[in-house]
Amino acid sequence: MQNNLNIQKFLSELNIINVLNIEEDLGNGYVRLKISEAERRQALQDIKCVEDIIVELLRNSRDAGSSNIFIGTKKIEDKRRIVHFIDDGIGIPPKFHNVIFESRLTSKLDDGIKDSYGFHGRGMALFSIKLNINDIKITYSDNTKGTSFYLDIDLTKTEEKKDQSIMPLVVGKNGDINTVGGVNNILKNLIDFKLKNKNVNLYYGTPAQILATMREIFKEKNKYKKYPKFNDWDDFKNYIDESRIKVIEAPALTKNCNLMEKISKFIFNMDISQRSIQRIIYNEIKPLNRIDIESQDTKFDSRMDPGEQKEEITIIDENKKISLYDELKLANRFKDEEIKCIINTIEKKVKELGNKYFITLSKNIEYKRANNTIKIIIELKENN
Repeated sequence: MQNNLNIQKFLSELNIINVLNIEEDLGNGYVRLKISEAERRQALQDIKCVEDIIVELLRNSRDAGSSNIFIGTKKIEDKRRIVHFIDDGIGIPPKFHNVIFESRLTSKLDDGIKDSYGFHGRGMALFSIKLNINDIKITYSDNTKGTSFYLDIDLTKTEEKKDQSIMPLVVGKNGDINTVGGVNNILKNLIDFKLKNKNVNLYYGTPAQILATMREIFKEKNKYKKYPKFNDWDDFKNYIDESRIKVIEAPALTKNCNLMEKISKFIFNMDISQRSIQRIIYNEIKPLNRIDIESQDTKFDSRMDPGEQKEEITIIDENKKISLYDELKLANRFKDEEIKCIINTIEKKVKELGNKYFITLSKNIEYKRANNTIKIIIELKENN
């Protein structure tokens, strides 16, 4: 045993120990670990749900030195979860955009990182995520520019907590703040991560809200006025490729709706309606507040033993819900009177044609809204 320790120490002093753990040096600080080293760095849990995916991405962004992380999400017919995960970390060179999802590839050459979630740095997180979802890809990234990920998750294969709108209960006492109980949904995991990483700003909302927020944050900075504003896609793309601007700052470099639509599509792979693009440009979408636990009001937790209530503590109501504006719920954009106008036209035509077949309406035409669908219900009867 002593001989083994001496050998390890000797190799470490010669900086050879790292070489023994590497299968391939890919340059720019990226390496492919040997299987034995990757297994040594094995994480405490595999990807089992959407919330696990979010946590792994958060850890990667934190380790990449991100100060601001934006998570834009929307749910499609309870079957798919689309996630846009964007940060201002060190970024990933284009030549690694595809291989970064292969197993055992990591930028953590010296060693992994152990945090409250377990061991991190074996080069398996993105690989595991890719195996568990429909699609994950880098939509834009480069050295110093941060990274934009797009994820398409099949919820029938990789499940998520049913109620994603419920806020967790957050209790703070003597400066120590924790979440207590509640649904272990995406929001709860974001709050838990924020409590453990207070220097990272987290923003969570819909894709349109994320774009609006990134614009607003950059516009508040002094350097914003010094940056050019673009109307042409080629000029814009050449600029962000060649400059040191962060990907999170890109949406603020135009006041042109057509260019903003291309930015949302080709930089972030976001499917946003033209109307929502206009609302972003005209500042009609309210920017998101960052997740900030310590700014909440201070009060007592009524569930604690009265004898223990000697310190004021922070509470966030666990029954409070957040509302994410879902751009795919197009049916809600029609007002009731507008739908009734459509129904009146249909009713008139049904009665007109029904006379030919001795058919009439058995009762008034009804309608129901469901996401992108307006269902018109026509019940018929024979005309005596």
